[in-house]
Amino acid sequence: MTDLIHHLATWVALLLKPRSSPPPPPHPTRVVPVRPAAAPLPAPRSPYGLDTPLDATAVRSVRPYLTAHEQGPYWIHGLEVA
Repeated sequence: MTDLIHHLATWVALLLKPRSSPPPPPHPTRVVPVRPAAAPLPAPRSPYGLDTPLDATAVRSVRPYLTAHEQGPYWIHGLEVA
């Protein structure tokens, strides 16, 4: 089986091998205009916190697991759960 694979690979390589042809003529040299140097980009900044710093004491923290517990018992599958 390995001989068959080897022979097939060799045959495909021969089919895909480019035929010899004269090299293409050289292209004439193009003159590329020189561009002026671009202005450097500004340093990246995050859009968050551009106004005023956040005050952690101004907002009350919400803990959903405590608020759900404070609501009292509720029902799951017909059973009261405390």
